[in-house]
Amino acid sequence: MIRVSRGATGFWGHGEATLPQVDALVFKSVCHAVARSIRGTVDEVALAGVTPNFHTALIAIPDSKTTVLSHEVLPVVAFAASPPQPGGPLTNFISPPAWADAFELGGFRLLDVEELSMPLAAADTSELAEAELGQVRYWRPSTVGELMFNWWE
Repeated sequence: MIRVSRGATGFWGHGEATLPQVDALVFKSVCHAVARSIRGTVDEVALAGVTPNFHTALIAIPDSKTTVLSHEVLPVVAFAASPPQPGGPLTNFISPPAWADAFELGGFRLLDVEELSMPLAAADTSELAEAELGQVRYWRPSTVGELMFNWWE
């Protein structure tokens, strides 16, 4: 069973300590280092805001493009076949590419497709704060990936 960490929704309640944020500059730096190492480029970077609760970068090599998602609160990255559509659920997660190990050197944990596609009902959500559980009840994500990478307000 996968344990969903506190902060996974990106929410915290009134009166609770603010959750630490992933340093967006570190994420961007790792993306550029990865791109250089595979003779690619970082075509786009979009930083988290009120929504979404994640940063994105598009890493391109001559024969493919991969979207990298960095959670705003948790030091984790996921990979998607195409850029997210604003407001839409993320369902096109892919396995970490061979070059993704560099993100681990930058302090990020790689999320795999099995973890992200796990039904939320099968995951351990006991670490989530009450404010997060309220958001889960309201938005009703069906998978761990939908909970972790979201456009909730």
